[in-house]
Amino acid sequence: MHLQIAIVVSLLGLCITMPVFVRYFACSGFPFWIKLLGFLICVVIAVSPVIISRNFADAYGRHFAWIESVVYFIYVFAVIVFSLTFLRDIIWVILSWFKWAPSPFKPAIFNPINWATLVIAFLCALWSLYEGTKVPAYRHITLTDTKIQTSRTIVVLSDLHISRTINPDKIKGIVAQTNALQPDLILLAGDIVDDHPDTIRNITAILSDLNAKQGVYFVSGNHEFYIGYRTAMDMLSDLGLKSIENRKVQISPDLVLAGVADIRTTTRLGLPDKTREVLSDAPKSSYTILISHSPTPLNLPFDLQVSGHTHGGQIFPFHILSWLGNHHLSSGFYPKERIYVSRGAGQWGPQMRFLAPSEITVIHLQSQKAF
Repeated sequence: MHLQIAIVVSLLGLCITMPVFVRYFACSGFPFWIKLLGFLICVVIAVSPVIISRNFADAYGRHFAWIESVVYFIYVFAVIVFSLTFLRDIIWVILSWFKWAPSPFKPAIFNPINWATLVIAFLCALWSLYEGTKVPAYRHITLTDTKIQTSRTIVVLSDLHISRTINPDKIKGIVAQTNALQPDLILLAGDIVDDHPDTIRNITAILSDLNAKQGVYFVSGNHEFYIGYRTAMDMLSDLGLKSIENRKVQISPDLVLAGVADIRTTTRLGLPDKTREVLSDAPKSSYTILISHSPTPLNLPFDLQVSGHTHGGQIFPFHILSWLGNHHLSSGFYPKERIYVSRGAGQWGPQMRFLAPSEITVIHLQSQKAF
């Protein structure tokens, strides 16, 4: 499955690098051999997610993590070049239409501007690398309800995507930041692990230090299925984390916690969707939280659904695809659907984020007086 995702990302890469080739090489006035070289470079960058897919990790040996990081940095750099160039050229064409700027199609003019754009894009890529590797900041949300009798602090960690590429210090930092809040509950909303179990056991073990007064609960995401569902779930359970997959727990008289396996993955695999069954007899007097990895609107008896999966787009302009592919639910709280979508504390593929910062979600549940 990792290879299939890499193929899709590579096809998106071709849609991005070909316009870059046209703007930076084909229209530049360079000699033919430079244009040909530029075309080949753009193609290689586009298909690089396939080249460094984890299906081929053994071929790279112990250097795989570094190679993957470098290759993905170049890929994201190309994405940022595309975004900046597209935005720049739209503005430029409009200005030239009104005779407020020279034509954007003259090599003598746009070649120097191309170089300036490349420099800015490289700085943005460095910033996105920092955004992806740093410990996420808190993102607070306060929700009130008459069902809540006791105020609580709930921390949501989604999409950690623990792999051999991630820096263990980041996971340690996330655990420390989470524990510093002394939360009542910690919810891990899927896509926790994302690599061959034997390569990440030491990093994943850091999660055993998570501490919450009323427990640490988790559900699967699509990537737990990719690496081996049973193995992934057992590995997390062995750390003392509590699976709430396809079941519910009465945390207290005023709070029920329920969880389901990733709905989209179970649907794709033809497995039964147990969401309705799990929520069927939840006490109406209790505030019910459903943990479901993918943000799928459900007309079911719960008060809050906690999801992840989207990464908030992770790398602009993939925000648009994230929004379109997830029922227009990409990041934040959606009152009508009663869903909170986390941008995630980690990321898939490149350890980078551009205009989609990672987050440690902090939900403050408070009592609301009934009048």
